Amino acid sequence: MHTGRTDAEPEPATYSAADPAEFRITILRDTLVVEGHTTSQHHEQRLIEAVTRHYPGRSRQLEFRALGITPTWWDDATVELLAALASTLSPGAYLTPDVLRVRAIVANKSAAELALQALRSKLPESTSVDVQFNEVATATATAVFCERQFASHESGPVAFEESGTEMRASAYPVLDRIVALANACRDASISITGHTDSSGSEAWNQHLSLARAEAVASHLASRGIGANRLIVGGAGSSQPIADNATRFGRGLNRRIEFRFESTR
Repeated sequence: MHTGRTDAEPEPATYSAADPAEFRITILRDTLVVEGHTTSQHHEQRLIEAVTRHYPGRSRQLEFRALGITPTWWDDATVELLAALASTLSPGAYLTPDVLRVRAIVANKSAAELALQALRSKLPESTSVDVQFNEVATATATAVFCERQFASHESGPVAFEESGTEMRASAYPVLDRIVALANACRDASISITGHTDSSGSEAWNQHLSLARAEAVASHLASRGIGANRLIVGGAGSSQPIADNATRFGRGLNRRIEFRFESTR
């Protein structure tokens, strides 16, 4: 029977539950061990970048094994798993298409659970999730947790209405993550610096960048973050991170930067 598919069109690859797709994160003699199946060199490069970004300074051992056919969500989920466990003191996880198992020591259980939310959104509903966090809220554990979080923190963009200080709806989930980290690390100060592109006069850019940073600080204060912990500044267009000659570059330059610093 003719199906409408020509000989030149291969059948799409499908994933079989019998295929042994596995991914594991463990600690072995204080070395972070990341091992499991990958789909491509690009996938492996993403994993290497995630380890470098989220576990700076930690000794690591990476063991990847090629597996040509995996679930479509596999690449994103494995990268998100590395990011989620960066908030733990002793990360351990096992992922297959059927199950996610996480065991870890944490300084702040609610912050660690929040970090898992992005990963959960990548998993299919059929994946069984088994997470156990052992909270050890000692001063030393909290300090280690916060140091790692500050080193790897990437807040994401805080978007404003054009030429104004009113935040767009997409900004609030970003600020929720800032609040969660600030609540977990109560001895830290938070620097909030506004930046603009080079459109308009520099006097206006300086004013706008500071006003936007102040709007962010006001929101954080309304969520319970002490004003004495917030350091607000505006850099105008003086510190671009992209080319102001392009629309894309200008969009990148219009940003809020956060920096956490321990006051101990």
